Amino acid sequence: MARLALDPFTPEQPLKVAQQYVALIHNVLERRNDLDAEHVRRVEQTMELIANRVIAEVRYDAERLMYLAERAAADGFPVHEQLIEVAGEHEAEIKRLGNEVIREYKALARKLQMPQKVQAVVRDVTEAAERFQDEWLTIIRQMRHRALAIGRRRVPDLTLVVAGELYTAALAEAGGTPEEMSLHPSIAGDMIVYEMVIPVARDLLEDTVRLAAMVDAMHDHVETMAPHLCGGLALRFVARDHAA
Repeated sequence: MARLALDPFTPEQPLKVAQQYVALIHNVLERRNDLDAEHVRRVEQTMELIANRVIAEVRYDAERLMYLAERAAADGFPVHEQLIEVAGEHEAEIKRLGNEVIREYKALARKLQMPQKVQAVVRDVTEAAERFQDEWLTIIRQMRHRALAIGRRRVPDLTLVVAGELYTAALAEAGGTPEEMSLHPSIAGDMIVYEMVIPVARDLLEDTVRLAAMVDAMHDHVETMAPHLCGGLALRFVARDHAA
């Protein structure tokens, strides 16, 4: 079956913010004896603005991914396992930074002798870092819960997954099956359009008459097997050496 290509949703962007918070905590502790507290306050305020923007972007990206996933699941794609894996990657980074890195800095801060003003700065920066991670973790936990709910839903017997299998079988009859195909979902209004990317030999791609005949044969095959699924996928042929 062709692979469903969901938009990437990586911990990279929020991880950078978390690392910046860790770096700020480290610098405060390192310069505790000659700390410019007002400068640190200004840096903290700037970081909070950046953190709020990143959290908003992560929330938006997560909602968009979940929308695609829920609609894709209704179309027969078992995407919930992909989402649970993605959520696990995010949560691993959050826990590593929160439970290992920040917790160690908090323990170190309790052992060090610092002026009260510096203690207050350390506390404020640490709390800001923990708030950021808590908000990030909330988004990821919601993603996991929704992914688990998706996995429990029942889907119809005839879905676009079946359409993909029929078009794959039709391609095998008409011109041979390529090594890998992918289905790329994209939002069109309140619908999802699936583009089936099919790598073929360059000579076939450049022979429009032969390619059109093969496409017609594929549609005829699917229409014979399941008429209402015919045309359910947008077919895009690409040269095999340039397949996405």
